[in-house]
Amino acid sequence: MRRLILYFVCLLACAPTAWGHAALVAASPAPAAVLQRAPSAIVLTFSEPVGVNALRLFGPDGQQLVTGPVMDHNQEVRISLPGGHAAPGTYLLSWRVTSADGHPVGGTLDYSVGHPSALGSVSQSASPGSLKLAIWLARWLGYLCLFAALGAALFRLIQPLDRQAWVRPAIALGFVLLPVNLGLQGLDMRGASWPALAESATWAQALSSTYASTLGLQALALLAALVALGTARSAILKAAAVAGLGCLGLALTVSGHAGTAPPQWLSRPAVVLHVMMAVVWVGMLVPLARALSRGRVRAAAPAGRVSAAAEPMPLAAFSRWIVPAVALLVLSGLTLARLQLDGPGDLWRTAYGRVLLAKLTLVGLLLCLAAYNRWGLTRAALAGEPAARRRLRAAIRLEVVLAVLILSVVALWRFTPPPRTADMADMAGMARMTAPQPVELADERLRARVTSLADGWHIQLFKPDGAPFGAQGVTLSLSHAAGGIEPLSRAASRQADGSWLAAIPPLSAQASWQITVTVLVDDFDEITLQTAPPVVQERNGS
Repeated sequence: MRRLILYFVCLLACAPTAWGHAALVAASPAPAAVLQRAPSAIVLTFSEPVGVNALRLFGPDGQQLVTGPVMDHNQEVRISLPGGHAAPGTYLLSWRVTSADGHPVGGTLDYSVGHPSALGSVSQSASPGSLKLAIWLARWLGYLCLFAALGAALFRLIQPLDRQAWVRPAIALGFVLLPVNLGLQGLDMRGASWPALAESATWAQALSSTYASTLGLQALALLAALVALGTARSAILKAAAVAGLGCLGLALTVSGHAGTAPPQWLSRPAVVLHVMMAVVWVGMLVPLARALSRGRVRAAAPAGRVSAAAEPMPLAAFSRWIVPAVALLVLSGLTLARLQLDGPGDLWRTAYGRVLLAKLTLVGLLLCLAAYNRWGLTRAALAGEPAARRRLRAAIRLEVVLAVLILSVVALWRFTPPPRTADMADMAGMARMTAPQPVELADERLRARVTSLADGWHIQLFKPDGAPFGAQGVTLSLSHAAGGIEPLSRAASRQADGSWLAAIPPLSAQASWQITVTVLVDDFDEITLQTAPPVVQERNGS
C-alpha cells in the first residue's frame, strides 16, 4: 500500500492540466453573422488549448478557398484571410482540432458577406464512414490483447510453471495493432480519406498527439507482459507483471475522456486504479478457466521447486483477493462516472451517458455472476466437488463473454464526448436561407418534417397517427462528411404555431447533406432522427 500511494503521488506530480473535449466558446465573426465587408481574419476561442488539425473555408460557390497563416495561442486560433475573399454570400469554415484528451473534435462556423446565399456544390474529400468502424474495431481488439497479455502475466504470479503459451498470438496482434491505431488516429485528426495513409503528414500529425504517448505506454505494457511470460526468475516475473500493469493504467490517463477530467488529482489516480483492478479481475479469467479445465498442473515440477498439489490452488489464491479488487474497481468507476456527468439525466439524454449505461448494465450482470461464483461455487469447487467445478468453469466462461462485450462498449467512448464538455456554440444566432423541398424523417415514435423557408429551417413534429408531438427542445444539425464539412448545429426555438425554427446556411442542390434532428422529449427521453438525402435547392425560380 505504501508503494501504491508513492506511485500515485509521483503520477500527480507530473500530471499536466487538461480539460478533455474542447468546446468552441466564442468566434469572430459570430456564427450566422452578416457582415458589410469581408473579415481579414477569423478567430476561434475554445474552452482549452487545442491543436489545429484541419481548416477548410468554403465560399458561396462551394469551392474550397486558400486561407492565410494560422496562429494558435493558448485557447485562441487565428486564421488569416488574404485578399480575394470578398465575394458576397455565405461562407463556411469547417474546423477540426485535437483537445487535451487526444480526441479530435470538429464543427463549422458560418458567416455571410453582404447577404446570405446558398452554398454551391461541395467536392468529395473527407474521410469515409468506414473510418469510425475501423477505429472502434482496432481499439476494441487492442484492449482485448492488452487485458489478455497482462492477465496471463499476473496469473503466473500464482501459478509460475504455466508459461501461458496461448496468449502469445494475442501479444503479437497487440503489437501489430499499435501502428494501425496510430495511422487511424492520423486520418481521424485530419478528417482525411484512406489514401492519406500513404502521406507523411498523416503520421506526423498522429505522432504529435497525446494518443501517440498512449500507444507508446501500451507497447511497454505488452513488452513487460512478454518478459513476465518468458522468465523463470521470480523477481523478474513480479517486476515485469507489475510494471506492465502500471504502464497500461498510466496509458489511459495520457489521453481519453476519463484521465483528463477535472479535478485531475482525483481523475488520474482513479483511472489508474480502475484499469489495474479491471485487469486483475477480468484479465485473469481466461487463465483461471484453463487451469480449472485441466484438473492438475500439467507442467512437470523440478524437485524442490513446486509440489504436486491439486490444481484448485490458483482458484484459492484468486478468491482471496478478488473481493477487495472488485470493490476498488467499482469505487473508482463510480468516481469517474460522477466526474463526467453533470447529473443523472445525462445517462439517458446524452450519447456518452447511454454508452455508460450500457457498460453499467453489463458490469452489473458480471458482478452478479461473480458473486455467485465466489460465494456459491468456489468453496465447493475447492472441496473437490466435480459438479461445482463444472458449473464454475461454465460461469467463468460466461464472465469472459461479458468482459469482451464490456470492452467493446468502452471502445465506443472515442466517439461520444462527455456531457461536461457541451459545446456552447450551439446557442449561436440564426441566418437566413432560401427553401429546399421538405425532408421527412421518422421512426416508430416520431415523424419530423424539415422545411427551409426564408426565415430559417422549420421543423414540425408529429406522432405516427399525425397528431402533434410535444417536446422540450429541438436541435437541427447539418453535416457533409464527404465534403469535409463538420456538423453545423442550431438550437431551434418554439414558434406560436407549435413548430420549431432553426437557422443554418443555405444548402446546394448537388450536395448530399446529412440532416439530424434531436428531440428532447422530457428529462428522461431523447429521440434522434437522421438521414442523408440530396437537398434540392431552388434558386431564381429554377
